[in-house]
Amino acid sequence: MMLTVDLNHLDKIQEVHNEKAEEPDEIYDNFVQNLATYHFQVKAIIQDILECRDSMESLNELNEKGRAKITLLREELENLDAHATDMNDQKYFLESVSQRHLLAGLLKEFKEANISSMFAIEKAQREDLLKAGEGEESVLRNRKKKVDRDGLLKMSTGVTEQLLSISRQLAATTQRSQDTLDSLVSSSSTVHGTQAELQNTGSTITQSSKLLKKYGRREFTDKVIMFFAFLFFLAVCLYIVQKRLF
Repeated sequence: MMLTVDLNHLDKIQEVHNEKAEEPDEIYDNFVQNLATYHFQVKAIIQDILECRDSMESLNELNEKGRAKITLLREELENLDAHATDMNDQKYFLESVSQRHLLAGLLKEFKEANISSMFAIEKAQREDLLKAGEGEESVLRNRKKKVDRDGLLKMSTGVTEQLLSISRQLAATTQRSQDTLDSLVSSSSTVHGTQAELQNTGSTITQSSKLLKKYGRREFTDKVIMFFAFLFFLAVCLYIVQKRLF
């Protein structure tokens, strides 16, 4: 009876393991979907920056929107890293490395789009200043040019600071990608070790199952032998009783 219960228990463990392996990973799908959404939103803002030719103020507004979306993307990526560490799942680590490479490329595009639009806006403003004619109002125009130059200098300084900030973010993202890659290498070794242990455990379970079945057959054989031995004992007793009585 105990042998039958043990065999049923092993079968149930294997069924539960197979069911867990077939369950869809909704958490992983949500991470991928959220990161893709933020990525496309930043892409759209980069396109708006490339098309921006109005003023530096408009460019600064687009920059603020872009940085906000990049911050959300980075926070979601950090959540993915934390979940990957908790789950110790190689799939999450690989997705994290891939997303960090995409983020690095996105920051580079963001920086290049800002530089391109800044130069285009400054060029347009310089052309407007050069188009101003000479005349009685030349003094006022010269003053206006000086004010515009000061404004351009301030705006250029602000954009330069923004580009430096983007460069620092790009460097930080690259460093995080390197750290994640190192963690992936370490986790990969751990996963391979765990896989070898699971294979050994599976072999042990299979051997145990075979031994239990073998012992079950032996138990049945022993019962049959004991039954015939008991019958033989009864026959001997009856034979002895019969000889003494008759």
